[in-house]
Amino acid sequence: MAAIEIRNLSKSFGAVRAVEDVSFAVEAGGVTGFLGPNGAGKTTTLRCLLGLVRPDSGEALVGGRRYADLAAPLSEVGAVLEATSFHPGRTARDHLRVLCTAAGLPAARAGEALDQVGLADVAGKRVAGFSLGMRQRLALATALLGRPKILILDEPANGLDPAGIQWLRGFLRHLADDQGCAVLVSSHVLSEVEQTVDEVVIIARGRMIRQGAVSALTTGGDRGVRVAAAQAERLRPRLEAAGATVETAGPGVLLVRGAAPETVGQAALDEGVVLSELVRERSDLEQVFLELTGESAAPPAAAETIPGGTP
Repeated sequence: MAAIEIRNLSKSFGAVRAVEDVSFAVEAGGVTGFLGPNGAGKTTTLRCLLGLVRPDSGEALVGGRRYADLAAPLSEVGAVLEATSFHPGRTARDHLRVLCTAAGLPAARAGEALDQVGLADVAGKRVAGFSLGMRQRLALATALLGRPKILILDEPANGLDPAGIQWLRGFLRHLADDQGCAVLVSSHVLSEVEQTVDEVVIIARGRMIRQGAVSALTTGGDRGVRVAAAQAERLRPRLEAAGATVETAGPGVLLVRGAAPETVGQAALDEGVVLSELVRERSDLEQVFLELTGESAAPPAAAETIPGGTP
């Protein structure tokens, strides 16, 4: 059984179809990135999953059950949808202690959770004086109070400085790799997601676009060999004669497909062309994401699952 299951989920707000027939699964022991442009339906999907919005059809399950049916939700699912729901006059420790009391958890968990997220030194400070990054850490501490095995985080790196982002990356990997947690992270910082997650789920315009392992998503993304030289055009006849496709990518810049860098380099040597750049270009997650979710692209007829992914 998957830790998180979204099955044929649909939700409309009046005439606006926010989510349409979305299905995906998140397994334990991994970090899954939930990606999509603004307005793609990510937040609506997460709110349905956490019982904050009732779907029109389909199911959103954690551990095979609806969130509303969980006997002790904080001990099973930790969630952060925003880092602003704090009483400004309370200290970080008191905020967590109130939640511990409400959930029947020992008060000592407040201090332990603050220590986990690096806020032990400011436990006695009022939240009103916290930066956005500190609020993000406090929100994460809230999600960790019950030691859940499922974490659902919406833009957890928002407001963190580079050191904080590096810490978060290692922390999420620790939760997944060492504690067997299922971590679902919604984010628009694609370069960071690529360094953190195992799989990605991509939606656009409320519909599923792709789910699969990051490595599989970017495999085969060879965009060709980029070559730059003042006399780059002199290389075109020789490369085309060798069966390569050559495109002009800018003044003095060619993009060569169907030829290895060594072949391009040899052609330059033979023609006496001095190169200023010779590099194989590959697709990264950001490039793939933009290609899949481009507004000019027509919505897919059905979700596509790639190797290493989950149908």
